[in-house]
Amino acid sequence: MHQFSQPTVQPRHVPTIPSTPQRSPSLSLVLPAWNEAEVIRQALAEAESALGGLTDRYEIIVVDDGSSDETAALVQQAADGNPAIRLIRHNGNLGYGAALRDGFAAATCDLVAFTDADCQFDLTELDRLLFLSRRYSIVCGYRIDRKDSRLRCFYSRVYNVIVRCLLGTEVRDVDCALKLFRRDVVQGLTISTSGFLVNSELLTEAKRQNHSVVEVGVSHRPRAAGSSTVSVFEIPTVLTGLIRYWWNTVQFPGAATKGVVSDPFSIVHALLLVIAALFLFTNLGYPLIDRDETRYAEIPREMLVSGNWVLPQLNFQPYYDKPPLLYWLCAISYRAFGISEWSARLVPALAAFGTLLATMWFGNRNVGSRIGLFAGGVLMLSVGFVFTSRYLLIDGVLTLLTTLSLFSVYEAIKPAAAKRALHLGWWLAAGVFCGLAFLTKGPLVLVLLIPPLIAFSWLTESYFAPTLRHYLMLLAVVAGIAAPWLVAVTMQDPSFLVEFFYRHNVARFAGEFHARPIWFFIPVLLLAGHPWTFLTIPYVGFLASRTRSASQDRPPVLGFLMLWSGWCFVFFSIAKCKLPTYLLPAAPALSLMIGHYLVYATKRSATHRREWFARFWSARTATAATCFAGVGFSAFIALTGSSVSVANYVWILIWASLLVGSLLMIADRHQGKYAWGSSSALAFLLAVMVMHQIVPAYSRRQTIFAPASPLRAKIPLEANSAIATLSHEFSEVPFYLQRSDVRHFDDRHASGLSEFIAENDHALIIMEKQVLIGQLRDQLPRGTRIQLIDERGPARLVQVTAASPRLAHNLHPVK
Repeated sequence: MHQFSQPTVQPRHVPTIPSTPQRSPSLSLVLPAWNEAEVIRQALAEAESALGGLTDRYEIIVVDDGSSDETAALVQQAADGNPAIRLIRHNGNLGYGAALRDGFAAATCDLVAFTDADCQFDLTELDRLLFLSRRYSIVCGYRIDRKDSRLRCFYSRVYNVIVRCLLGTEVRDVDCALKLFRRDVVQGLTISTSGFLVNSELLTEAKRQNHSVVEVGVSHRPRAAGSSTVSVFEIPTVLTGLIRYWWNTVQFPGAATKGVVSDPFSIVHALLLVIAALFLFTNLGYPLIDRDETRYAEIPREMLVSGNWVLPQLNFQPYYDKPPLLYWLCAISYRAFGISEWSARLVPALAAFGTLLATMWFGNRNVGSRIGLFAGGVLMLSVGFVFTSRYLLIDGVLTLLTTLSLFSVYEAIKPAAAKRALHLGWWLAAGVFCGLAFLTKGPLVLVLLIPPLIAFSWLTESYFAPTLRHYLMLLAVVAGIAAPWLVAVTMQDPSFLVEFFYRHNVARFAGEFHARPIWFFIPVLLLAGHPWTFLTIPYVGFLASRTRSASQDRPPVLGFLMLWSGWCFVFFSIAKCKLPTYLLPAAPALSLMIGHYLVYATKRSATHRREWFARFWSARTATAATCFAGVGFSAFIALTGSSVSVANYVWILIWASLLVGSLLMIADRHQGKYAWGSSSALAFLLAVMVMHQIVPAYSRRQTIFAPASPLRAKIPLEANSAIATLSHEFSEVPFYLQRSDVRHFDDRHASGLSEFIAENDHALIIMEKQVLIGQLRDQLPRGTRIQLIDERGPARLVQVTAASPRLAHNLHPVK
């Protein structure tokens, strides 16, 4: 660890450090200079006088960084008369860092100091730096009573705060141009920057190499002549350089993967995939859950009935919300396996399995087989992914295609065989996946892909940065896939694109639908990420840690995953329209990050406090929370269900016993290495109970006309009986009855409702419970009889009989 010591120095007072009776070790002074002809003679004279009084052997190395004035000639003239002065010339202006790098490399004395050639420091004060150099590898000055303008002092204070936060330099004045190093130390430090970031880089490298650093106050003087080359216009350049340096050197300095060789899947990987397949593909035949599942199952059925695969329709009316890919996939599944709940849910289950497989493959390929395995387990057991994996939603297919797109662009830009070049095959594959994702949910995929890709390729030095030409190529592939459908649907319904792009993208983003507060996704993410959200605190500590072991375990791919998931969270938080499933595309990235951290934490010694917290306390707390949730779910079903099976009471007993056991295990620290294993097993048990028992049981209690519903026998329906849905479309009605003549009225004020009743002697109306029978009666002709048949789930079923079919056309609703 670095040993930092900051002597207390009052402003305007310089402490006196006792001089040593011995001559100090030899000293090299590096003076970077650029167009300093007005002051260079004074700088050399002061340096000669100060160094001559401090040591018997010294050298003054002036690095002329491509000056256009007489700086180099004046230094050469002085060097001709004094062999202690040396001149190094750059043909052009290479930058401050390059000047220091060459000066340090040329130094031959025991100690190496540097200062600027503008005479702003009293070099006689080097004696205190020499004194401290006996105990410290690096001695840094900090300016007392700075003579710069207030604005520049403000800039400097802000910059120093940023540097301390990002790089952890722990010095108060990082850019003070008076520092002293041991020669072996400074020549062992890597200087990659050529600009003003060099001071920050030197101190960061010193800390990484565990060199001791100390600060001491030094006097500051106004410039002897000339003007500073630092201006406000340099701030963006300096800050961008600082951010990129922090990203590559401090935050994600681990070795980037090269080449295309991936770790093979092991037997354990295969076993995980088999377990996932059994979980995903079995017991999918329970009734569809209103509203999303029934809607997304009915639209592809209507595609098959109508033969129109271009224009999505619900109740045989244009459905503008989403493009058709999910409906196409469901319709294909219907053709292959018949129209059923199982064939409809097969699509999201396959998408979830594909996402799991792709995540494990990417982990194996880029961070190792063990991390790929752990990432697969994390993804499979996350609450949000578990729920959506067997639920008919567009977000599951979108997640698969977005994941494949982002994996592909990473493979396209990552370094291969010691060269930076775009892998065209992967880049075009990304375009194909983006095009398919566009057909799934519109231009959202481009919003989720392009910003993190641009940020990552700009931040990460060793990766290829795609140019505008490459992005246009990607967009051309997307357009080539999406444009045929866009043209075809426009020919059928010219208003489709306006409705889709404006109302269901722009207006939706602005909050026309499902408006939620900006913090909405914070609790959603914590709940959807269970049980892994209990790793949040130690994982943030791991990302923020500046220890060498932690930083070297953070490869660039981790930064890519962080930008991917972080941008997904930020974008949907900014959007006013919010639904919990919107964050699903971030799940693969988050699972890879957590899988990577679990491998890191489990291989660390148990004496590391943060890793022990992650390995034991996080796991045991997650286990107890899972057991508590199991008890809660089981008890809720027992208390609210009309008929409770024996199996439900067995579940209550099992989870109560496991909860007690999990609380007792918190006191047993000897089995800490198995903590996450047992937590994962219980999370899987909870997933099986919820998704294979509770959700199917819930759907059977809510369904109206599925075979599991008692209403199918209670309400005998003839093939030509009139049926309508009111306020809520209840898409399961036409789906399960296989009817194409079910009418839908958006609300109770629909103008066609009374005409529909008048046209039919009898009609079955399925409406939401919130629509009162009295309100319905107000919209029907006088004398219409309304009989309540039954209520089930959110639906109320009523039989409507017209008073006189002959007179119905002449009657009007009561106003």
